[in-house]
Amino acid sequence: MHRLKRSILIGLAFCFNPLLVAQANAENGNNESQKQSVTFANPAAQQFRIHGLSRFTGEQKDVLRQWLKEGVKATRQTLGDYPRRLELYVYPKPSDQPVPWAHTRRDAQESIHFYVDTRFALHDFISDWTIYHELAHLAIPYVGEQYAWFSEGFASYMQYQIMEADKLLSEPSEQLYHNKIAPHLGRFNTKKSAASIATDLMEKRNYPAAYWGGSWYFLMADQQLQNQHNMRLTELIAHYQQAGRDRDKNIQEVVNSLDALINDSLFSDLLYRFEHGPAQELYPSQFN
Repeated sequence: MHRLKRSILIGLAFCFNPLLVAQANAENGNNESQKQSVTFANPAAQQFRIHGLSRFTGEQKDVLRQWLKEGVKATRQTLGDYPRRLELYVYPKPSDQPVPWAHTRRDAQESIHFYVDTRFALHDFISDWTIYHELAHLAIPYVGEQYAWFSEGFASYMQYQIMEADKLLSEPSEQLYHNKIAPHLGRFNTKKSAASIATDLMEKRNYPAAYWGGSWYFLMADQQLQNQHNMRLTELIAHYQQAGRDRDKNIQEVVNSLDALINDSLFSDLLYRFEHGPAQELYPSQFN
């Protein structure tokens, strides 16, 4: 379930290029006449809506509804209630995995688009990391293409936090992070800044190195929160969802809001180190 997906390889083109998204939606029949939407409400009266179910059979619809419902539930239990309704789109796509591709659209109505192979069973969908990664994206606002390493690092870090809390991992999340980051440590063993390295990796479409290199920011922030404030990052994000998520418009506003919630400069200071300090002082040369 931890295989690299096409979303990591080409999803960014869709996140940042609405024309490509529009073309893909047209090719997959994403228009009003073909939509079938279903709205669910959680106990806190927050809602999510599913689009595109008319493309599937009755049994397939049941699997997709249950999968999306469980994914949203697990994410909200870890990252808190989202301040706006989640718009979730599904499209059929034969593959060798349940969710071969997904992307998040950051426009006026933020939405997540999943391409799915319904030949797989419900437990295969629930055990797949894609939904947790994409839903995590919407826990913070869009911070711009320049900081794609930050937003992708956040989603990559949070996918395993959500899955671990929902008892979906076969090994500790810390080990999984090390497994994902270890192959890329050599790229960060330099005096260049971590942010510049990750940005360069994004431009060269080396997305795994950029995503997991970016996740190190959040792993460090989580460790500092635990040591200095006796709090987990997931707890802080749950508070942030109701205290800044819909207001903040850029990365500085995001880190300032997180800092304000803990009365500390932890996130701003760490971002400064990632943008201006040598990466070799932030990343280990290897994991023991």
